[in-house]
Amino acid sequence: MPEQSKTNQMPGLPRVSQRPKRNLGWVWLIPIVAALVGLSILYHSWSKQGPRIFITFQSATGLEAGKTQLRYRDVVIGLVKEIRLTDTRDKVVVEAELNKDAAGMANESTQFWVVKPRIGISGVSGLSTLMSGAFIETDTKHGALGKATQKQFMGLEEPPPITSDRPGTRFALRSDDLGSLSVGAPVYMRRLQVGMISSYKLEPGGKFIELEVFIDAPYDRYVDGSTRFWNESGIDVTLSPEGMQINTQSLVSLIAGGVSFGSFGKARDLSEVDRVFKLYDNRRAAEIEPQGVAVPIYMRFDQPTRGLKAGAMVDFHGVDIGIVNSVALDFDLPRGQFFTSVNATLYPERLGTVYREMNMSRRTVEQLANSLVLMTNRGMRAQLRTANILTGQLYIVLEDFPNAPKVETPKAEIPFKMPTLASDDLDKLQQQVASIVNKLDKIPFESIGNEVNEMIKQIKVLSVTLDKSVVPKLATTLTQVELAVKNLNGLIAPGSPMTASAEAMLEDLRRSLRSLRGLTDSLQTQPDSIITGRNPKPYSRETLGAPVK
Repeated sequence: MPEQSKTNQMPGLPRVSQRPKRNLGWVWLIPIVAALVGLSILYHSWSKQGPRIFITFQSATGLEAGKTQLRYRDVVIGLVKEIRLTDTRDKVVVEAELNKDAAGMANESTQFWVVKPRIGISGVSGLSTLMSGAFIETDTKHGALGKATQKQFMGLEEPPPITSDRPGTRFALRSDDLGSLSVGAPVYMRRLQVGMISSYKLEPGGKFIELEVFIDAPYDRYVDGSTRFWNESGIDVTLSPEGMQINTQSLVSLIAGGVSFGSFGKARDLSEVDRVFKLYDNRRAAEIEPQGVAVPIYMRFDQPTRGLKAGAMVDFHGVDIGIVNSVALDFDLPRGQFFTSVNATLYPERLGTVYREMNMSRRTVEQLANSLVLMTNRGMRAQLRTANILTGQLYIVLEDFPNAPKVETPKAEIPFKMPTLASDDLDKLQQQVASIVNKLDKIPFESIGNEVNEMIKQIKVLSVTLDKSVVPKLATTLTQVELAVKNLNGLIAPGSPMTASAEAMLEDLRRSLRSLRGLTDSLQTQPDSIITGRNPKPYSRETLGAPVK
């Protein structure tokens, strides 16, 4: 018992037990998930990563690496990654990365330019970049989908006037000089703007300017083989027999120039003519261009032809049927005298309805020359006429002269030798003009000018005299008039003595008028009161001795 009690009284020994092992395998799940997320991000970035392209600009104004975007139709297709100078340090190279779905934008037809605020003849553009910053705009035709075919590009310093998705057609023009035309200048058809000038350059030989115009659809279908383009820049002032004509287009064409076009003659397919159109100086020059069959003619004039120039009209019954090509002085050895050789071209198609009704369109040049032989046998001659008295311009008229001297029948050859007839009226007119000029020469313009100068000096002296003597006196007189007006205002002001006296006088006049009215009434009732005096009693039947009833 005692031992048992001792045993029970001993402190308990610590019991050692083994803890269960913890499963720490889930801890490795965190880096695995992080690695998978990183890999997915890398894959996502790699899957959207497109080709890198290099764009060369003159400067990097407004561009920032890592911020400037590349856009196409306001859709972001890439980002600028790096900007550096070229090896020669005269330009900058912009390295940009395209999105993978925009890889096909990197092709030979793609153009890049920086969008920033610009002011031009077509208006103001790029104002949105004042808030968002500059970006690189892209324009391209449909390239291979998802495939880059080019990496090096030359950026444009100015936006292209015509984008690739704009419907229309481009046409080439050729001009002797550029004039006031510029890129973006409007193109008109019947004063309606239907396009613009997209570019121009000097021909490699340096002989003319090549222009490219873009005509918007559906107006481009009106351009055919009979179409002619002419310059509408500035103001066209023409002095002709009909008088002075002033033609102009819109205000934009006055500032930046412009081009117009129209169809002349029978419509023809573009395949029948050269695709390069000539740009004429004005509409008149375009109208006189040959139309249809052309018949060359030759004329000899033995009289002076001063005022007849190349480009003058050949008139037939009021219709400009031809144009003078050249005017040259020649010498006749057998006769020993000078004469003028004139070469011109007739265009029978300008006769219009007559040309078609007479089936002249089916005739050859030789057959038309035979018709001219018949007409000359009937008396048709070429004669000089005055187109404008002021300028002395001449033109040629083809007219029938039944009494004209007979000439040898010309041959039906090309060029056709058209007989001429001297114009007496032209000689008389020239003599009259010479006489007027002689009379003007006799006018003593020099002495008249001296007298005018002397008169001007006297006027100056008179003006000085007026300033010194008359003007001060006039000022004094005006001052005195002002004082008199002030005194008069004081006299007639309310409460002034003059006003009070006038009112008293008017009151006396009223009393006198009342007294006079009373006297008049008394005389009407008692006419004898002037002799007998006033009767205190009024007249009655008793005083007059009349019986009382």
